[in-house]
Parts: sequence; structure tokens; C-alpha cells
Amino acid sequence: MKQQTAVEWLFDNLNISGGSEDMETLKAAKEIEKLQITHAHKTASLEAGFEHSADDWAEQYYTNTYGQ
Repeated sequence: MKQQTAVEWLFDNLNISGGSEDMETLKAAKEIEKLQITHAHKTASLEAGFEHSADDWAEQYYTNTYGQ
């Protein structure tokens, strides 16, 4: 089962109508969060000495964990 991001959880638990402006805001917030998560994973991979595949691993981690 894929995990829910903090942005998804917040959106689900706030009283948001889900209109087009809300959906654009959610999309933008999810993209920012994805960049933060993949950057953190890439940094950890680089610090562990995995320079050659850090970008791929970061993207794969995010996809495997959150499915997006």
C-alpha cells in the first residue's frame, strides 16, 4: 500500500471544496513536496557514496513509496 504524503493528508482533512483553483494549488504543493523528498533522498544517497545513481534512486524511492 502506498503512503500518503503530508500534502495529500492535509488536503483530505481540510474543508476544501476541490474546485479547479484548489486542485491547481494541490498539484503545485505536491510537486514542491516531491522535490523536497527526492532532494533529501538524493542527498542521503550521495553522502553514502552512491553518486552514479542518486537521481534515479531518489525518483524510484518516491514512486515506490507514494506511487506518483
